[in-house]
Amino acid sequence: MTEVEALLKATIGEMERLLATKTVIGEPITAGGKTVIPLLSVGAGFGAGAGAGKEDEGTGGGAGGGFGIKPVAVIIIEEESVRVEPVEKKPGSLIEQLADKIPSLIKKEIDEREERKGKEKEAEEKSGGEKGKGKEIKVE
Repeated sequence: MTEVEALLKATIGEMERLLATKTVIGEPITAGGKTVIPLLSVGAGFGAGAGAGKEDEGTGGGAGGGFGIKPVAVIIIEEESVRVEPVEKKPGSLIEQLADKIPSLIKKEIDEREERKGKEKEAEEKSGGEKGKGKEIKVE
């Protein structure tokens, strides 16, 4: 087995271990006659690479990965009922907040430009279509 194959096998093995059912469905918590079971969203990514020099000059390789876990809901088990409650989404990073606002900002800018064009057109029509002429000033 080559060094890259060994790195990939080890990385994938760790991902399988970490992404087990226990990772997505958290440990139940029981208190006051209720049991709460957290449900989690799990994301993962990994990469690996290797290279070799000419003839016997050397080789190199590496592998890495990253994981993210966030709560998305909880299952609440009571004596006579079971329900799923979503976890309230809090604002994300500044970039996520800006990305959410971009469409409304673009619409506002377009609306303002249309309004200015409408006002310019009205002013031109009132002045008899003499665009480019200055105001008439009466001197006494």
